[in-house]
Amino acid sequence: MNSQIALTRLISEYQNSVHAAVVLMQRSGIPMPFSSADWVETDIPQYGELEGGIRYFKHGVGCEVSLATGTVDFDFGERGEIGGFDAWRLTHFAGSRLVEYGFDTEVTLRSCFADAVAAGVLVDSGHIQYYLANVHRMLAIHVDGRLPGDSLPLPAQDRVLALYAHCFLAADLMRENYENLNRKWDNRGHLGRNERINLGIYLSSWLGYLRTTCEGFEKLRMRLLLQEDRPKEFGELVERFDELRGIIKRHSDSLRKLRNNVFHLRDDVSAIRGFFAKEEDRLPWARELHTAIAKFFSDYRVLCEVHYAIHGRKSEMIAVDERSKRRK
Repeated sequence: MNSQIALTRLISEYQNSVHAAVVLMQRSGIPMPFSSADWVETDIPQYGELEGGIRYFKHGVGCEVSLATGTVDFDFGERGEIGGFDAWRLTHFAGSRLVEYGFDTEVTLRSCFADAVAAGVLVDSGHIQYYLANVHRMLAIHVDGRLPGDSLPLPAQDRVLALYAHCFLAADLMRENYENLNRKWDNRGHLGRNERINLGIYLSSWLGYLRTTCEGFEKLRMRLLLQEDRPKEFGELVERFDELRGIIKRHSDSLRKLRNNVFHLRDDVSAIRGFFAKEEDRLPWARELHTAIAKFFSDYRVLCEVHYAIHGRKSEMIAVDERSKRRK
C-alpha cells in the first residue's frame, strides 16, 4: 500500500473516532469548549465515565476516551477545533494495528508523517497539532450529536438564540442602565453632566437594539420558523408571537426611524424628536414591547431546555452549565 494513502486512511479513522468521542461527551453532559483555554477551565472530574460506561481521562487541553472500538487521545485546538493530530497520537490510536494500517514500525509512520508535512499535505498549527491542508476544521461546538429526527438546532447554530444573544441582550443591558439612572434622577431630583449624557446614550441604544431585535423577527420569518423548522411543541409559541407582532406594529415605523438615526450619522434629530412626541406616549409602549419580547425568548429557551433534557442533549442544557459555574 502507498504510504501516503495509508497515512490518509489512518488520519481519517482517527478523526472519525475523535468525532464519535466528542458526540459521546456531549450526550453525557460535558460542555464543548470554545477554545483550548476554555477546556482547561471546564470543571469536570479528571477521570470519569460517559454514557455506556465509557471511561475518559481529561488532561491539559485534551482528553482520552476509551471507546469500544479502541482508545483515542486528542487535544482541542486553539479555537476549539477537534481535527488536529500528531504522529504520536496516530501511533497511539493505531496501537497493535499499526501493520494493518500499512506501517511496519512506528519509525516508518513518523517518516511518512514528516514527508507529508514537507510536501504541504499536513499543516503545522504552531501548537503541536497538525491539520490536513485545505480542509475545513470542525469546531467542537459545531459537532452534531443529535439523534435522527431531532429538528432543534444546536445552540451555536440556532438563529433564534443568536437573535436573543446578539441583539436582545444588548437591548436588555441598555434598558437596565437607563432605568437605573432614571430612578436615580427621580430620587435625587438631578443628575450630573456625565450621568445625563449616559442616560441619553442608554435610552437611544436600548431603543435602537429593540428595533434591531424586531427586525430579526422579520428576517427569520419567526411564525413560519416555529411552525416548520422546530419540533412540534414549539408550535405553542405561534399564538404568543402573533400577540407580540401586534404590539410591534403599533409604532414600528417610528421606532425604525429612530433606530436609523441612532446607529447612523444623522443630519437632524427630527426622527428622534418625533418618537418622543408627548402626545404619542411611545416610551410606555417600548417598555411593553421589551417585556413581551423578553417573555417570548424566555418561553423559547425553556422549551429548548426541556427538549435538550428529553433528547439526551445534556451538554447543551443551561442548567448543567450553571451547576458547573457554581462549583467553580
